[in-house]
Amino acid sequence: MKKFLTGFALCAIVVVTIIYGRVSEEIIDEVNIVAALGYDRAEGQKIKGTAVIPVFNADKSIDNANFTGESVLAKEIINVLQKKSADPLVTGAIRVVLYEDELAKQGILRYIDALQRDPSIGTRINLAIIEGKTYDVLKKSLGNRGTGEYLSIMLQHNIKQRDMPKTDLHTFMYRHYMEGMDPFLPMLKLDSDKMEITGLGLFKHGKMVSKIDESDLFFFKAMVQNYGEGSYTIRLKGTDEYASIKRIQTNRKIKVEEVHGDPKINITIKFKGMLSEYSGAKTNSKIIQQITDELEHTIEEKSEEMLKLFQNENIDPVGIGYIARHSVRGLDFEKWKLDYPNIKIAVHAEVILTETGIIQ
Repeated sequence: MKKFLTGFALCAIVVVTIIYGRVSEEIIDEVNIVAALGYDRAEGQKIKGTAVIPVFNADKSIDNANFTGESVLAKEIINVLQKKSADPLVTGAIRVVLYEDELAKQGILRYIDALQRDPSIGTRINLAIIEGKTYDVLKKSLGNRGTGEYLSIMLQHNIKQRDMPKTDLHTFMYRHYMEGMDPFLPMLKLDSDKMEITGLGLFKHGKMVSKIDESDLFFFKAMVQNYGEGSYTIRLKGTDEYASIKRIQTNRKIKVEEVHGDPKINITIKFKGMLSEYSGAKTNSKIIQQITDELEHTIEEKSEEMLKLFQNENIDPVGIGYIARHSVRGLDFEKWKLDYPNIKIAVHAEVILTETGIIQ
């Protein structure tokens, strides 16, 4: 009897699995795989969505097809576009989502929130702000691997090997909901048939409220995360000579403490780099020291200027408040938020240059 019941149970499980456990099949040649999405403002409360589909040709080249539609909801955009596509649109392979800069200023949190609620979309997809219309970007054929892949690779390259701090869907939402820090997204601009990074959009409550120029990303990333790669060119004061420094490693430490009841913040940035090029005839110990001193001064000056901008806008993209909440015992965080715009923040840079044997 026991064996009979066990066998019956196993058979029941198999039958239920076959009937209810089937996953719908999607044959790759019979679906349109969305690689990139873009959102622009439209009439009234509507937004205009553009989807890019890579089209694989017999000669192994890749073209781009795009679909556009309008709706009041970001999630509904795909349903609108489905009606214009001969094959089902599949969103599980989206690489990048773009937002018009004017739309970002009005607020894009609900559009981003719609992405994270879609179980088919990964949280590591790239997000970016376009200076202008996303439609103008996505109707272009960019790169030789499809527009979506081109944009994704471009952003990943600048995050991993250049001066763009880490940004993706997960990071944006984490920074938005975590007390003591605010999110940011890369800003891009179409230049002929190429894209260029123009800076970093800074957000508060889902709205873009300020921007960091591309030239200052070198200093901002050093305050936000420890990393290598990246480079910076400095002109030596009192001369017509330039030095290019390639970053090897950056370590930053943020110390928050209370002194006589008032918060005090010190940010230390330890920079280890290589002098990759010098425009003068040759280098010597005096020139190396001058480059080191001036780079330290520039890091401190630029960083403190940005921090003052953040305080004036009452935003905290560096995450100083988050560190304060976890390092200062008994911190009254409500009072901290009121005091934050007036807190004194000092930046200290320590630069070490290696491999300085450079010729003109």
